[in-house]
Amino acid sequence: MLGSWIYLINIIMISVYDVEVDNATIRRNLKRLQSQTFKLLPMQEEGEDCKKPLETIILELLGMQGLFSTLDPLVTLICKLQGLKEIDGDENFMLYRRTIFECCGLLDKVAECF
Repeated sequence: MLGSWIYLINIIMISVYDVEVDNATIRRNLKRLQSQTFKLLPMQEEGEDCKKPLETIILELLGMQGLFSTLDPLVTLICKLQGLKEIDGDENFMLYRRTIFECCGLLDKVAECF
């Protein structure tokens, strides 16, 4: 089953951008996005503006979702991150924190697909 996913991903990348991207590269990118997502927590705690970094993460994941539309955890992840934009992290910090941890877990699930 995993072999067919890899084959499908390679076909998508080749047909859209005429390049082949290996799974290790995709996993490294997801790990980077996971680090950026986790960094939102201390930013929120310190009162820094988290909206722009959050929007950048969502934008990258939307691009990935456009390439790999069959990855269900990716859709859930994008929805949760979008939801973070809608809540006040100061008033609802525990919800914000829990959602960040859930998103990091979902990034692990997406990475397992590669």
